[in-house]
Amino acid sequence: MSGQINAGANARRRTDRMVETLLTPGLNPESDTPLNEQLMLLLQDAILKGHLHAGDRLPASRAMATRLSLSRNTVLAAYDQLMAEGYLESRVGAGTFVSSDLPDHYLTVGDSPKAQTDRPSGRAKRPLSGMPALDQFPFALWARIAGRVWRHAGTSELEHNDPAGYRPLREAIASYLQTARGVLADADQIMITTGLQQGLKFVAESIIPHDRTLILEDPGYPGILRTAESLPHKVAFTQVDNSGAVVPARSREAPGMLLVTPSRHYPLGSTMPVSRRLELLEWARETGAYILEDDYDSEFRYGGRPVQSLQGLDGGRHVIYGGSFSKSLFLSLRIGYLVLPPSMASRVIRHREQTESFPPLSDQMILERFIADGHFARHLRRLRSIHKERLQCFFDTASECLAPYFTLLPTDAGLHVVGLAAPSLAHMDDRKLAAAAHRAGLGAVPLSASYSHAKPQKGLLFGFANMAEADMPARLAQFARELDEITGF
Repeated sequence: MSGQINAGANARRRTDRMVETLLTPGLNPESDTPLNEQLMLLLQDAILKGHLHAGDRLPASRAMATRLSLSRNTVLAAYDQLMAEGYLESRVGAGTFVSSDLPDHYLTVGDSPKAQTDRPSGRAKRPLSGMPALDQFPFALWARIAGRVWRHAGTSELEHNDPAGYRPLREAIASYLQTARGVLADADQIMITTGLQQGLKFVAESIIPHDRTLILEDPGYPGILRTAESLPHKVAFTQVDNSGAVVPARSREAPGMLLVTPSRHYPLGSTMPVSRRLELLEWARETGAYILEDDYDSEFRYGGRPVQSLQGLDGGRHVIYGGSFSKSLFLSLRIGYLVLPPSMASRVIRHREQTESFPPLSDQMILERFIADGHFARHLRRLRSIHKERLQCFFDTASECLAPYFTLLPTDAGLHVVGLAAPSLAHMDDRKLAAAAHRAGLGAVPLSASYSHAKPQKGLLFGFANMAEADMPARLAQFARELDEITGF
């Protein structure tokens, strides 16, 4: 028995010494990263690399705090977060241990989560076009909020069944939109969706008679066209000029809804002036049609003040406002929303209840806290500064490297740069140009894919925000070499 006690004591001392050796050099009181977050990441790294094994006992929080010259609350915060994420477990009367049921793939990972995100994998080398700076996403903060949210959750969250979505999130969105975009809304007008395509489906099926026409911008977002074509309504198009969508021409077919991107036209990037917005609102009043305003990346304007939302100008009577957090945070979040006119909100939400399952709750709860605690606004301010620098770097470098092949359209907003193909590429399918850009590690989408009936322009939509400035010269130079080889220059 005494041998077993001594063996246990020796094992604890070995673990204590190992923890001290691993952690002490890695803690930096001068860092902007809070000490509890540093401690959490170091412990997580030690577990993932196999320095701490399943079942190893960690020093008590008080002992750890003394050994590392930290406050006990700092240690407790780190332990709590690791318990919430499943790395540690607490055994009553025994202490805190490395979890005994970590998934096998956790135990064979060679690098910490931070190291994995810092080092691009084979799939991550090409930044997606139209994505924000994903390398700047606050992973640890998001994880802490997730842990806190579920630690304080109750049975009401487990029984959640609101077809409109998590009400606190809807309230947070309403407050944010009123301040940031001049949108007139309250929580009862907001419905959480996976994005605008799902929102279009709900509205068209529940509100727009089948003999009415859905009118899309040409050029416009191909995903919206695919959704519109899946519905029983007729689909028509309106031209786009330098001021954005043109007021639809009168026809024998009654319009039901016009879909527009006034803050920044997709794909060409123009901002619709107030005069054109007022013309469209007058058209909607005269025809009885609705306008669906896709405000897909309005958060990212790098010069001047944004133009007020179309919905705010309208007073929320004829305009349905759609937004998404996939562009401002990360694509796989898949949380968007509609702000519906009061006259239609209950009908659309009831249709959703009858035809679709309720939106998943977990990410909605985390996002609500992220917004309500001010993190979303701070993250956007930081991204605007980073994106502005990356935009300038990309534009300057690409203008030099790609001058024989593309004319870049100046922009002070959004997440992509439009490159119009030069005459030297007139014979090329711009899908092949996009493939060449991908080989060079660039995110690019063929411009011609956005056209339906209008004469297509050839070119590429270059993503710049999700690419470090240091990577741009080499990737753009490689793309130029690819083009040299393709064209024989």
